[in-house]
Amino acid sequence: MPSLSTLASFLLAFSSITTSSLTSAQDLSCKNCRGNNRKCVADITIQVLSDDDCSTCVKASSKWTWPCSVEGLCWCWDSTTPKYKPALSSSYEEATDDEPCDLFTRDMFEEIAPNAVYPYTYRGLCDAIDYMNERYNEKVFKMGTREQQRQEWAAFLGHTTHESAQYTASREFLPCGRTINSAAGTFCKPCSSENFDWDNMYCEISEVANGKYYEDYCDKIVTPPYGCVCGPTSMVDSDEYKGLINPNFVYFGRGAIQLSWNANYIKASQVLSESSDTLCSQPELVATQPKYAWGTAIWFWMFSKPPGMDTTSHVQSLDGSFGGSLNIINGGLECPADPQGYHAQAIVTRLRYYCIAASVMGVKRLLDMEGCEGLSGKFEECVMTGYCPECNDFFLDPSPAPSKAPSPAAPTEEPIGFRSWANDSWMGDIKRRDSSGMGMSSVFRVVTFLTFAYFGTR
Repeated sequence: MPSLSTLASFLLAFSSITTSSLTSAQDLSCKNCRGNNRKCVADITIQVLSDDDCSTCVKASSKWTWPCSVEGLCWCWDSTTPKYKPALSSSYEEATDDEPCDLFTRDMFEEIAPNAVYPYTYRGLCDAIDYMNERYNEKVFKMGTREQQRQEWAAFLGHTTHESAQYTASREFLPCGRTINSAAGTFCKPCSSENFDWDNMYCEISEVANGKYYEDYCDKIVTPPYGCVCGPTSMVDSDEYKGLINPNFVYFGRGAIQLSWNANYIKASQVLSESSDTLCSQPELVATQPKYAWGTAIWFWMFSKPPGMDTTSHVQSLDGSFGGSLNIINGGLECPADPQGYHAQAIVTRLRYYCIAASVMGVKRLLDMEGCEGLSGKFEECVMTGYCPECNDFFLDPSPAPSKAPSPAAPTEEPIGFRSWANDSWMGDIKRRDSSGMGMSSVFRVVTFLTFAYFGTR
């Protein structure tokens, strides 16, 4: 049993930690939220509460009481902007000399993605960037030095060209590799990898055949306001559409960063349309409209934070970490970068696309590969085997330094040409279940239970 002096020391330390936490919470909440259209409102993604609960947080006497004492639970909203908590600040100054699409030109876009298809238009990308930057103080591709802006562009382009098969795929292949269009609308035939004809992009046996249901990317516990309503999706009730599903009932990967899961669709919808219902009722907008195909990727880049971490891909790239940005986008599958893992080949294309984008953007050096375990070794291996020739110039002065110089020997196998890379069959076999989507929902349920248990009766 601990002595009284030990217990006293513990309580003193705990008191210090608690006071620090509460002070931090008060600083981040609403103590100065007065006037100029500012209102103290609730973050309902953390805990069930109302704006009225947070209204008292503008009073100095409220800083030790719930909900004002819980960090981030209440926040100061400028009612002239969308009612969504601002993106995490990178702490870098905003550049005022150039707009993002002055730095990344149409010619650059066409060099990186000569086969891009609708909705991946250059104009649509620039419009989506302007839409976000007009509404939030933290700007995408406008923070920090000119080199940091180029670096962020290169990282974003490297990830999105990989996720979208060089901007040729707006939907994940297995759930909807080929659409069936008719007067009644657009339908998909979901397929398992073993039943998919990769050469012709055709599904032989539907996942919803014989009374089966399609349930991927649906966390049924996460319901509004935390996620779009979803559930088992059955075959369209018509002999004419046997084996097909309505894609507006499911939340598989779509858009430039393959937005997935019902929890992510509702959050992106709140930012891009100021309504939860827009993408919940019409997730196909992400696959068919430039505003959402690009906008959801920018939303994820700027807003999505991994469980237990206060960072984003935007912040990671500005801080110099490509590996960190990858860990947020697909950490559950590509970090650690296991050479024998399911996504070993996916990492190769991601690195190649990143090097291509970095070269087109004219960056001086690549971002650090740290932040994703094993990625530095994978990068070195990719160059030395000859499968990442676009990375050779950066390999001479990378960060961190490789253990040895590139091998002059020819690759053990003929490398696949860059322009044909997007046609590789294995690429469509990737189940882009981004870890943040599922991880956030799982962690959220635990956190919600614990916080409600503690605060629910107050």
